[in-house]
Amino acid sequence: MKKNNRKSQYQQGKNTIKIHTSIISKKKNDSIFPIIIAFCFPVLLYMQTINFGFTYFDEDLIILNNITFLSDFGNAHQAFLTDAFIVKSSSFYRPLQTLSYMVDIQLSGGNNTWMYHLSNILLLGLIACSLFLLLKRFLIPPKLALLSTLVYCAHPLFVSSIAWIPARGDLLLLFFSLLSFLFFIELLQKGKIIYLFLHWAAFTIALFCKETAAFLPFLFIIYYFTFSSAKRFEKKYLFNIMLYAISGIFWFWLRSKAIGGYSNPTDVPASIAILSNLPTIPESLAKFFLPFDIAPIPGFSFLKTLVGLGIIVIIIIIFLNNRERSKKEKIFCFSWFLILMLPPMLYKHPLIDYLDHRFFLPLIGILLFLLFIFPKKWFEKEDIKRSWLMIAIFVFLCSFTFIKSRSYSDPMTFYNSAISQNSNSAIAYNNRGNVKYTKSDFQGAIEDFNKAIAICPADDIAYNNRGYLKSTRGDFRGAIEDLNKAIAICPTGKAYTNRGSAKLSMGDKLGAIADFNIAISINNENADYYYDRGVANYSLGNFKDAINDFNKSISISPNYAEAYNYKGAAMVSTGNFHEAIINFNKAIEINPKFLAAYSNRSIAKYNLKDLTGAIEDCEKALKLNPNDENALNLKAKDQQELQKISH
Repeated sequence: MKKNNRKSQYQQGKNTIKIHTSIISKKKNDSIFPIIIAFCFPVLLYMQTINFGFTYFDEDLIILNNITFLSDFGNAHQAFLTDAFIVKSSSFYRPLQTLSYMVDIQLSGGNNTWMYHLSNILLLGLIACSLFLLLKRFLIPPKLALLSTLVYCAHPLFVSSIAWIPARGDLLLLFFSLLSFLFFIELLQKGKIIYLFLHWAAFTIALFCKETAAFLPFLFIIYYFTFSSAKRFEKKYLFNIMLYAISGIFWFWLRSKAIGGYSNPTDVPASIAILSNLPTIPESLAKFFLPFDIAPIPGFSFLKTLVGLGIIVIIIIIFLNNRERSKKEKIFCFSWFLILMLPPMLYKHPLIDYLDHRFFLPLIGILLFLLFIFPKKWFEKEDIKRSWLMIAIFVFLCSFTFIKSRSYSDPMTFYNSAISQNSNSAIAYNNRGNVKYTKSDFQGAIEDFNKAIAICPADDIAYNNRGYLKSTRGDFRGAIEDLNKAIAICPTGKAYTNRGSAKLSMGDKLGAIADFNIAISINNENADYYYDRGVANYSLGNFKDAINDFNKSISISPNYAEAYNYKGAAMVSTGNFHEAIINFNKAIEINPKFLAAYSNRSIAKYNLKDLTGAIEDCEKALKLNPNDENALNLKAKDQQELQKISH
């Protein structure tokens, strides 16, 4: 009787890959020590960013505006049912990025910028370890693999990937993509079913980090036909494709539920977007090989495009003449670069040409190509000079990166740096104008908004921001003129509600409500729009309608203190003083320094003949602002009434 030597279908193919060795070498110490180095050096390089704040280049939209949602880990499942901005206002689907911010808040006990930065840094360390292991899998000698990993992770082109908090999705994408590739290689070499499921799991997680991962299966297939000794596709690997399809369908279904059929008003057809984004290919190469002009918000440059085209010509010449690796292997490197460059090119922002953090994953293909064309004789014996050259490059890049990362320390530094390196960036001027507004530099803000409009006359956001600023400064007619232009360019809910507020300040209450109605019809899930309409209804004496609006606002945003306060004021006007006090209590619970809520609660208590309580509330308001005339007058009235009763 023959001995049963049956193996699983994956085990039977364990020798199909001809060039790779095990992820962990037999000499464990030889492998672990370089991994420790790969992790520690990039982490130490970026450690200064822990002290940085937000740049307000999307952090406000993604994190600050949604801090209530992100702080409640019970909303974790909802991260998979909304877009990256939480409010379903974009076509960007990043559930694991959102989930990671929730974890940061839970671990640090609040909205702490140091934790967001620390998470980015630690992810970079894990990416460095994974990249080192992947390079070894491509038979790059350990020392060269380690130095190449350190050089890549220290490259100034990728500063935004780590120092800019919203790049979290790209970091997660890169890490799980590298893991998926490592497990795929193990699967092809060893054929063990465990590697199949680890590979599939990492790929699926990468999908929920960023849409780019949807293109990874194409790269897996190209890898198989490039490095496998099999002459044709083996049927057993159809199961892999089936697993990719399952993940893809599930991801697409959840993504459809999250963002539905929403069409971003800034979107353009994919074909046009790709054509307009073509310069990103040569420019990414130019900045990778000559990293001397890395702007926080880059713009297309004829010089960089020309240099990049020259680099492409050189790469083609090397490809045709170099014999160190087969053409198939070098084509795989280009496939990595081009396939993973394609997804970001499908989207075209009207005010941003491109962003550097999107190159972090694709340019690994170019790194592989460079390592593939190195002469084999360089690897056959130790070459101290070449090692020191790589170390010198690493030190230079570290110095450059250390300095460049400081541009992300605070909003003003970020936008000053962005403008100094790209003076034609309308969005940089517009956003710096917002920062100046928060610092009460109103003239400086107006000048920046003017500059943004001069650069891009179709910038509705700059018109909207300038209109809002004019409204807060009392120039309501000028505000309405700007907001009319913003609406003519792009009729957003924000522009309508800002115009409505300006109309309300001018006494045009019906015109204000009409604008608020339009804003709500554009986005009926925005708490501010209902609040603004509620204020207009309150001013018209439509207290019942006002209360309904404030209720709707609170249902969307349960911690909307201003809505509770105004709802309480409307209830005071209808004589419902007990309910009014309940709402003022809630407003004060949410914001203990809410001066108006204390004053309003004192009015409700006065009407309930609780004069002592009314006086106490006035005193609490005066602790917050001793010169508040309303609280002073109310307190005097309450004390006078109390004296009458006493006598």
